[in-house]
Amino acid sequence: MVIDWEQVRDEVTGHLQALLRINTVNPPGNETAAAAYLASVAREAGIAGEIVEGAPGRGNFVARLAGGGAGRPVALLGHTDVVGVEPEHWTHDPFGGTVADGYVWGRGAVDMKNQVAANLMVLLLLKREGVALGRDVILAAFADEEAGSRWGAGWLWEHRRDLIDAEYGLNEFGGQPVEVAGRRFYTVQVGEKGAARMRITARGEPGHASVPRRDTAMERLGRALVRLHEFAPPTIIVPQVARMLRTIGAAGGPEGVATVKRLLAAPGEASLAALPLDEQMRAMLLATTRNTAVPTIVRGGHRINVIPSEVSVDVDGRILPGEDPADWARQVQAAVGGEVEVELLDGAPGVAADPDSPFFDAIAAAMDDEAPGSALLPYVVSGGTDARLLPGIKVYGFMPSRSGEDIAGRMHAHDERVRVDDLLFATRCLYGVVARFCAA
Repeated sequence: MVIDWEQVRDEVTGHLQALLRINTVNPPGNETAAAAYLASVAREAGIAGEIVEGAPGRGNFVARLAGGGAGRPVALLGHTDVVGVEPEHWTHDPFGGTVADGYVWGRGAVDMKNQVAANLMVLLLLKREGVALGRDVILAAFADEEAGSRWGAGWLWEHRRDLIDAEYGLNEFGGQPVEVAGRRFYTVQVGEKGAARMRITARGEPGHASVPRRDTAMERLGRALVRLHEFAPPTIIVPQVARMLRTIGAAGGPEGVATVKRLLAAPGEASLAALPLDEQMRAMLLATTRNTAVPTIVRGGHRINVIPSEVSVDVDGRILPGEDPADWARQVQAAVGGEVEVELLDGAPGVAADPDSPFFDAIAAAMDDEAPGSALLPYVVSGGTDARLLPGIKVYGFMPSRSGEDIAGRMHAHDERVRVDDLLFATRCLYGVVARFCAA
């Protein structure tokens, strides 16, 4: 039976519109309403599913198509909560699910109700087409990703792991087309940085602000922030990034291979700059070849006329897979100097999946069907996803886009939107991956 992809275009677009019209801004979340929609669609198709709440209103939806047990399941992962909006800055209602100018508009259109809708469509097609599965296929739509996943992926992994445990998973990020040496590649996220959130605190003698003092807490913090800004962390090439660099080098022929070989032998910012990449790719590579520490929140003082005795700044630290949060905090302490105190507030290791796997190969084969002549480019993302809370699953980020528009730049932005054509393209690709890998 041949799939009518024009019908699928309308169907998956309709599911995305329905999800966008459910306001799941987190907090408070209200993800149970989105889970109920997914459950109703699955139930009508004869697919077993369950809504599981970590807290009232914080619903996660999990559905499963049973396979023959030839291997552990594959999980299609996503989250239904979204960040807040400033409606006055939007062209269309952020919760209207409007289709206009070839796009679906709304909060969550690219982060990440689009992938939830595509995942749902993949499950429906597998059921509808009667695909004989050698392993189970799981659909998991989590709550609370935008605020720490306390009631979402983390809660399910701790309390209902039986519902979502899988060998491989497909999640957000990845799928962006990039041109390297005249060849089209599609990125696949094979790792993400962990967290090392810190607080830098400076202390000094207080006093009346009408009488200036030297060496105040504010001055000490200022000096520390200048040192942090000037700090050049060491370049670290994790195996997943090394694989990405070798892929880029191979695309450039013998000269590209030689360039990457020199880079890996003596990694540094200057050698990274020699790669044939655009500014966006170069910035991403720079962020994923070092640990980072970026000041974000300043605290201190209680009256305009009082020199404060204590001021602090919170620092968003990100660490590469294999790096230790406490060790990175010690490096930051050494960089900013001993006149301030660096405290590690919380930390979590990065995660990574192996690009040399049968599942990665299945992604490559499916993309060769949909975009002949293209190849995959594994990479590590500088941000974080729910994958960090699912340590037993090898998670790959992949939501392919044909247009090549800056989809990541629309995440959390005004006028968030996704092309209808890109949504269909992603659905076709994800269906191809799962049907190929999971077929009996």
